[in-house]
Amino acid sequence: MKQIISMSLSLSVFVFLSACSQQSEVQQNLGSLFPEHIDGWQLVELVTGTKALEQINRLHGKNIIVQAGAIGTYQVTGKQPAMIWISRSKTSDMTREQAEVMADRMVTNPHSPFHAPETFVRNTVKVYKFLGMGQVHYVFCKGRLGFWISAPLKDGEKLLRYFLKKGTQKS
Repeated sequence: MKQIISMSLSLSVFVFLSACSQQSEVQQNLGSLFPEHIDGWQLVELVTGTKALEQINRLHGKNIIVQAGAIGTYQVTGKQPAMIWISRSKTSDMTREQAEVMADRMVTNPHSPFHAPETFVRNTVKVYKFLGMGQVHYVFCKGRLGFWISAPLKDGEKLLRYFLKKGTQKS
């Protein structure tokens, strides 16, 4: 009988702790992933919540199944702005699948403005790189988070390095 009570208690604690860890992950404000400055770039606009989800859906031309989104615009005097789009899906598999579909469509759509696709692994993360619209674009996933970085050609690498290294940590 003691074993059954002990196992039940252990199982209850495990379920409770799992629920708590999932709850804190779900409630993480994606806006907290955008620092005020990145290597000289100043955060000039941050869109979160419903407004961010609307913009993400507008960008894709359809509703994307994500739980949360945030969009940061960074600026350096004399350069085009850089934009970082972050979304959170229900599962990491769903995030990865969405990134793969997006990367495939960016290359196979005959009307796509994107070209020169590359795929590489950096810090154990698969990164899709494209050129287009006078910018460099990076798409990658870290767990349940999907990232799209659009930046001036010479500056994309430093933004990519930042979000690969710190992209899931609060700033």
